[in-house]
Amino acid sequence: MGDLMDNIMALQTVFQQVSHLANGPGATKLIALKPLLEKSTSELKKKFDRILEILQPSVRQKKKSKTLSQGLKWPFQKADVLQIIQLLERHKSELTFAMNSDQM
Repeated sequence: MGDLMDNIMALQTVFQQVSHLANGPGATKLIALKPLLEKSTSELKKKFDRILEILQPSVRQKKKSKTLSQGLKWPFQKADVLQIIQLLERHKSELTFAMNSDQM
């Protein structure tokens, strides 16, 4: 869980840097970054929407889990978390590379 949060926070930092560049004076020169940003944003939104669906218990599950111990099960397997982390790392690396390319 810690690795997942660390990667989410690192990607958030990269998006903040990208946002700063995109709203800055040289925004029109961001040739590599703009299309990649749109692609990353779209792909990550779909993934995070799916994760939220999984994390939010359904009405049926809420009725079933009257005791605290029944409601505290982590819904992801280790392989699922590793796949999410790899996706986050890939987007972070691609965006960082594109930012650096555009700044040269």
